[in-house]
Amino acid sequence: MKFLLGLVALLIGGLLFASCQSNPAAAPPVTEAFIQAGLRANADRQTLAEGRRLFLNRCIACHALPEIARYDRERLPGIVSWMSDRAHLSREQQDAVAKYLVTARSQ
Repeated sequence: MKFLLGLVALLIGGLLFASCQSNPAAAPPVTEAFIQAGLRANADRQTLAEGRRLFLNRCIACHALPEIARYDRERLPGIVSWMSDRAHLSREQQDAVAKYLVTARSQ
């Protein structure tokens, strides 16, 4: 019986751990090519790097990182705005995350 309870606890823990994992490809790095693509969204290297950092650190606090490609480019700023209260993002931070996501979506 003790073995069975331990096994159940291990399985539940494994499921919880697995459900909290994010897809590392969900946040592409800010490379030179990424920066060039960001120019279309009026985003410079610093803005894109800050947007990525915030996306990785603030969004994952509540849920796994979403697949950016699933969302229309036009909807991303609205989604960031809608989630910004939960993520405690200032207007400037919202702008950086939105520009990062729009750039990532264009890749």
